Amino acid sequence: MYILFKRQGFFLYLIFMASCGIEREEPESISSPFYPLSPGKFWEYRVAETVYFGENDFETQTFFYRDQIVDQYLNAENEFVYRVERQSSTDRNNWINERVFTLLFSQNRIIRHYNNRQDVILVYPLNSELEWDGNSLNNLPPENFTVERQGDHILDNLSFPETVTIRQQQEDDLITIRDNRYEVFAKDIGMVESYYEVFRYCSRNDCLGEQIIQEGRFTHLKLIDYGQM
Repeated sequence: MYILFKRQGFFLYLIFMASCGIEREEPESISSPFYPLSPGKFWEYRVAETVYFGENDFETQTFFYRDQIVDQYLNAENEFVYRVERQSSTDRNNWINERVFTLLFSQNRIIRHYNNRQDVILVYPLNSELEWDGNSLNNLPPENFTVERQGDHILDNLSFPETVTIRQQQEDDLITIRDNRYEVFAKDIGMVESYYEVFRYCSRNDCLGEQIIQEGRFTHLKLIDYGQM
């Protein structure tokens, strides 16, 4: 009996010493005031979209998106990754699963992984002189994202006292291409507006400079509701 007790005690001692030797780092705390992240948060948007398939060939529609954080998990760097389900609807009653994407707060950056592409959409601390490469985590050419504006923002019947507008691209040579993209984030809420307007103009000799859209897409998201499930 005495020998058995000693052996049990020895094994408990080994387990104790092994556990003491393991250093466990806590996951990085979330401090993202302009895009707060936690399971259950949701955002609903009214969406206006026009897709151009060719000259005078386009399709326009209005519908709704609902983004909801449905889960979180730890990545290899011990950081929380937030899984977001996007659903679409034409009436806000019947929702259809659209896609899944993730949001990550890492090294003072908000990283959005959407359509197999990672974009750095926010970098803290935010100030008017801040500039960064939004494509630094993907294989696309560099794109300078800048803080274009800070302050209040009115969006239809909603007013947000503290927002930041991130300019992603602004180019229009009036001949071959138009690329106009920005997103607006409100403090303690998240993304309240997303503007995407990317066209390729007809560049044949008979239409050069007439700004006839050959192909492209216009998508405008405006927040209409948000909260915690």
